[in-house]
Amino acid sequence: MGKKFKTILSYGAAISLLMILMSVIAYVFDITDNKIFGWVSVLVFIASIVFVQKLYRDGFCEAYAPYKKLFGGTILMVIVAALIMFIYTFVFYKYVAPEQIDKLLEVARIDLYEQETLTSTQINQSYEYLSKYVFTPLALSITTLLSTFAQGLIFSLITTIFMKSKAGGFEDAMRGINETAEE
Repeated sequence: MGKKFKTILSYGAAISLLMILMSVIAYVFDITDNKIFGWVSVLVFIASIVFVQKLYRDGFCEAYAPYKKLFGGTILMVIVAALIMFIYTFVFYKYVAPEQIDKLLEVARIDLYEQETLTSTQINQSYEYLSKYVFTPLALSITTLLSTFAQGLIFSLITTIFMKSKAGGFEDAMRGINETAEE
């Protein structure tokens, strides 16, 4: 169990490190609202999931990974990645770049003004609510945790279909013999 736990932790950390790198690039080059970069980030996330699934399948599962086993391991990695992203997001918005929250609030304010059906009072109330409850380091961290997990779940469901592997009859028979001999 120790080797499996370490493998899942390290591969989950690898997923989150790539996502943190994408976040830092977006922050440094001020392209957080660039849609193309957003899609590139999603593709990097998917590629990182596929990469760790391949490593997990070939290394830990000895190239034999039915859907259930590979999906289970991948979800555990995604949970680790989501928890790391939660911590990173909190530290980022609380200590590294708290001014980013002001930028998010300004975009939200502009969006509120563009809705012609809202009155000035409704806009002010909405803005106050957003600044007090939605655009805080903790709320943004929780949102990141949930979205990372949800996206990872969906992507893992799909990618596991292509990354799973089944052993042939001989490999199945030998696996049973090897497992019995080790006990």
